[in-house]
Amino acid sequence: VTGPAGAADPLDDAKARVAAAREAADEATARYDEAQTRHAEITGEIEELEAAIESARARAGVLEVAVERRAVSAYKNRGGDSPLAGLGDDEPITAVRREKLLAEASAADNAAVDELAQLNDDLEERRDDLEERRREAEDALAAMEAEARSIQSELTAAQQAQAQVEEQIRQLEAARQEAERQQAAREEAERQARDRAGSSRSQPSATPAGVGGIVCPIRGAVSFIDSWGHPRPQGPHMGVDLMSPRGTPNVAVVGGVATMRSAGGRPGLGVSLRGDDGNLYYYFHLDSYEGGSRHVSQGEVIGYVGNTGDASGGPTHTHFEVHPGGGGAVNPYPYVSAVC
Repeated sequence: VTGPAGAADPLDDAKARVAAAREAADEATARYDEAQTRHAEITGEIEELEAAIESARARAGVLEVAVERRAVSAYKNRGGDSPLAGLGDDEPITAVRREKLLAEASAADNAAVDELAQLNDDLEERRDDLEERRREAEDALAAMEAEARSIQSELTAAQQAQAQVEEQIRQLEAARQEAERQQAAREEAERQARDRAGSSRSQPSATPAGVGGIVCPIRGAVSFIDSWGHPRPQGPHMGVDLMSPRGTPNVAVVGGVATMRSAGGRPGLGVSLRGDDGNLYYYFHLDSYEGGSRHVSQGEVIGYVGNTGDASGGPTHTHFEVHPGGGGAVNPYPYVSAVC
């Protein structure tokens, strides 16, 4: 019979697959964040170009009126109605005066014509820039969608590998407990009963042990990077995005009062957790809740991973925030990286 030691190699292999899938998911998450940041930057550039084009169109309208007025005036005055028409060309001095007055009279209109020509050139160039930025935005969006699919694929692989690891651990634990019971039976009946009771209490928990007082918000495969402060359409990113397959449980990082926030707006379905430790924690973009608002214990399931709110259409994840003492948000990456 193969004992726990004999099963060590398959377990190590399964753990290596989990680590590899997690690393691949982290890399895809980083690429998604980079594409998301670029898309936000390009969107800002497009808005600036559109505003500049609109302003230039307004100025062009003013200039076109002036140029049209000059053309109409020139047409009307060609028959001799112009105040300059009385100056004949038969005398050299009169001809000089006529040319000078003509130049002064049309200087302003000529400037309008020149400015309009330059403005039209600038408008054409800005339209070309706008089209280029729109193509770049489409490329960035396509990259985001591709990386979102990659994240989901890698996380699914990690979830499957994690399930294999947990099953092998369960089998090894069962074998270890059986060996302990057999040994206890050989020694004495009292110790056998005590070992059985200890074994029933020592089943491995699905929630990892807390570090610094909290546990991982996600119970399952998860991928994340430090994206604190990265640009987003609504402003700097004030949390950490915990990428995980849809439906993965979200658990209370500490005991406290969990309030299920109403759906709508950018956060989508969310939970605020006012911890017994005095800190405030937020979970956003959930797919659904587990139960209603209540006091929860550490590790208790409060909701499930989704992409509601302004995350709709993107990769499923939980936006997680930490507010020490209930005040302003701080970078949650050090918190989750220590326990997830």
